[in-house]
Amino acid sequence: MIINIVRKKIPVQFSILGKLAKNKGSTKKELEKTTTQTKQQLSTSLGQQFQFGYFIHPDIGSLFIAGHLTPTFLTKVDENELASLPSGLLGIFRGLEIKTEAINGHLTDLKNGNYCLIIRVERDLLETIKPLLKK
Repeated sequence: MIINIVRKKIPVQFSILGKLAKNKGSTKKELEKTTTQTKQQLSTSLGQQFQFGYFIHPDIGSLFIAGHLTPTFLTKVDENELASLPSGLLGIFRGLEIKTEAINGHLTDLKNGNYCLIIRVERDLLETIKPLLKK
């Protein structure tokens, strides 16, 4: 789905948030391996350079963030990534003007191993990309 938008060269910014490990007790070596694999998969799909990082959320576990919002999620607050704080993800999503019930759904989806795709696009291009996301 993302690749369809990339191929058409539509001016859009993506961020992808997702779980790095199935369980919270993954070792650092396992996280590094999974991180490398995830970056490679995203690079293959997106065919472009992107920012990438990971953090550990207390309720969800190890998550990665890729794309234009990476610096926001990884901003340091008292030596911790903003997104790793208990209410950090909630605050970031609220800052993006996402409604509370949608945020709760996104957090549940992340806990269940699904991805969260955040797209920034000009309003007049929104209708152009909607059908491409369904493919």
